[in-house]
Amino acid sequence: MKKDIVAEVLKHPKYQELVRRRTRVSMGFFGITLLIYASFILTMAYLPEVFAQPLGGNWTMSVGLFVGLLVVCSAVLLIALYTYFSNKVFDPLLEAIMRDVE
Repeated sequence: MKKDIVAEVLKHPKYQELVRRRTRVSMGFFGITLLIYASFILTMAYLPEVFAQPLGGNWTMSVGLFVGLLVVCSAVLLIALYTYFSNKVFDPLLEAIMRDVE
């Protein structure tokens, strides 16, 4: 008789923990990303003069360009953090679940 692996995985307590932790972490990263992008867009929409100012006295780079670069860098950093967290926390949990089920 064949085992129904999907049903066993869905009932496994470690799988429930994996789903809970992954949802919590994903929502945290989503909230941080939303805060960064929404702040950037709302500042651009309602305070464009802030982004039009130069960074310093004789600088040609504007605040808007610098903040835009920071937004892009924050996205790369958040992706790297999530990947690291996924490899160190989620993958071992998933491997433990698969060992228990098989």
